[in-house]
Amino acid sequence: MPETAPSADFGWKNLGSRTTTILLQLLLWVVLGVFYFAWNNRPNFSFEGPVWPLVVLQMGFSVLLFNALVYLIIPRWLLQGRTWQALAAGVAVLYAFELWMYVGSRLAQTYLPLSPVMHRVLQQFYVAGFWQGLLSPAEQINTFFGMLAIVLFPVLISFLAYALVIDRRRLALERDHLHLELGYLKSQINPQFLFNTLGSLHTMTRTRDERAGDVVLHLADLMRYTLYETDTERVPLSRELEFLEDYLALERLRHPETVGIVHTVAGPVLKQTLAPLLLHPFLERLFASLDAAPNAVANIRSEVVVSPDAVTLNLERTSEVPLPLTYRSDAAIGAALRRLALQYPGLHTVHLTETDRLVQVQLHLRL
Repeated sequence: MPETAPSADFGWKNLGSRTTTILLQLLLWVVLGVFYFAWNNRPNFSFEGPVWPLVVLQMGFSVLLFNALVYLIIPRWLLQGRTWQALAAGVAVLYAFELWMYVGSRLAQTYLPLSPVMHRVLQQFYVAGFWQGLLSPAEQINTFFGMLAIVLFPVLISFLAYALVIDRRRLALERDHLHLELGYLKSQINPQFLFNTLGSLHTMTRTRDERAGDVVLHLADLMRYTLYETDTERVPLSRELEFLEDYLALERLRHPETVGIVHTVAGPVLKQTLAPLLLHPFLERLFASLDAAPNAVANIRSEVVVSPDAVTLNLERTSEVPLPLTYRSDAAIGAALRRLALQYPGLHTVHLTETDRLVQVQLHLRL
């Protein structure tokens, strides 16, 4: 059955947390600056002379409100069900707005060359009756609606920005999950296969089998690749194919009489890259299933078809005796399918057929 995932990949997901915060703040200042200059120059509300003092006051408070919403009120109180803290924060925001505009207006009136109209507007809306209005419910309601007209746009931006932050955290968790699953796949390669190979190597050295040297070389290549070359997000396809050939060479040495192995690679292998250890689990678990019947005669065919922008892995295992149906439900196969869904959403298909005598896998991957 096809295994795909609908999730999308964003170009900004690899940015650091500090870089993202700085860019978000810069973008916020630019957007709010444009908005407030347009707001204070609308046809029915314009001044003679510069309007930047009022713009600075409104934009400064909006930036503070944005940070309070995104980093404190929304995540720690509102979404945590702490209703009373959120309501108290709303009241505090109202009084903070009044205090901010009062202090800023007084400073502007004292130290800046304001036009008469600007001076009158600041005096009427933010200075006159300030102290009496703090304790008047009617004045607080009027102030609330006046504030709402100014900060409604920043509030909407705050919720959108918080959604962006949450989505970025989700992507970071998915990336960490991928690293954990890659480590899991490495652990699946190392222990059991390593012990079995060392056991075979021990037997060969005791009987002075000349194949022991080949086993050591192939095993060293496998360990070098899994331990030192798979810590990047992508590896050369040619190196991944060499890893598969080393692995199959070891399996031929481990099962010289009971398992027939045919492996072919078709197509130009140039500079294509893919996620590390992506193909190996599908091949390795074909052999792992044989451990339940060590004397069973089986044939395994592996074919890799390469094109400039895609790779197809065709696997088939046939056996003369019934084997347990463990391939599809194997944890390593499930982990490999999840990696494909997360790293290649919409870029891969997997078709898997399993019976007690036949396992067929076709993996097509667009690079």
